This record gives sequence, C-alpha cells and structure tokens, in this order.
Amino acid sequence: MTRRRLWWTSVPIAMVVIGIAVLAYFWRLESPYWTAEQQAAMYVLNHTPLDRLESYSVFTAAGVEDVFRGEDEFGRTWFAFYIPSMQRAFVVPASAVLPESEIQQRARAWGLQVESVSLGYVANGADAPTWAKSGTAVYEVMGRLNGHLAFLYFNAATGQLLWRYTLGRS
Repeated sequence: MTRRRLWWTSVPIAMVVIGIAVLAYFWRLESPYWTAEQQAAMYVLNHTPLDRLESYSVFTAAGVEDVFRGEDEFGRTWFAFYIPSMQRAFVVPASAVLPESEIQQRARAWGLQVESVSLGYVANGADAPTWAKSGTAVYEVMGRLNGHLAFLYFNAATGQLLWRYTLGRS
C-alpha cells in the first residue's frame, strides 16, 4: 500500500472515530439534564388522564414545575402540572383555561408591554396565597410597565388579575 492510499484510508476512519467519541461525550454530558423531565412525563402519564403528551414547558413563578399539554384516550385536551417538590400532579381541562391571546389582551389593558406568557399552577400548600387554597392555574405575564420589568398573574380560568409585581430598577 502506498503512502497516499494509506493516508486517504486512515484519515476518514480517524475522523469517524473522533466524531463518535465527541458524540458519546456530549451524550453523557447532556443525559442527566433530561432525567427530571423524563420522570415528570412518566409520572403525568401514569397518574393523570393524559395518554399522549403534546407539549412541555417549565413554570418557575411558584417554584419549579413541569407543565404538559396532552390528550386523554377520548381526545379531550388537558393541562397537567407536575410539582417535583410535592411529587404530585394537578390537571385542568384545557377547555377551562382562557386562551393565551386573551390574557395578553388583559395584560395590555393594564399597560404592560408583553414580553412572555407562561401557564402554571399554584398549589394549595401552607405558604400559598389565600386565593389559591384550593389550587389555581395561573398565567404569568412578564413585560415592561412604565419602563420597569413587571410580572402580572392572572387566574387562568377567569382572567382575574390576582397580583402584580414590579421591579424598581431593571
């Protein structure tokens, strides 16, 4: 075998081996980060009416929780809120939750320049506000109010403003 042929044979093989090693390294690096989400998804599938998950997000306003949207075996859509600290899931029919666009409209009526909207659940823990003693699905709307970063929280079923928080300097 000539040097040239040896070169053209060994370089591609070496590149494949290096590529596989890099992929394996990043796979091992990233795998632990999905373990919590996988456990939350399995809990929701095993302990709620949901049979199929359609979307996933994280809600952090009331502590970290995993929010899933999915369907039951009859095709009805639900929201499931898994709270890892309680190791419990709460479900709300999607038909009982106002559309995000309506919540954005209500936030704008309060003068907020909307930047993001997220759906979550405030559980009936001992430290929960009095209005949430039975548990409440809420929308957190973040945006600018008079130049300051502000957060408005709306009841997801009624659209009622529950509370607001404005940062003094941002």
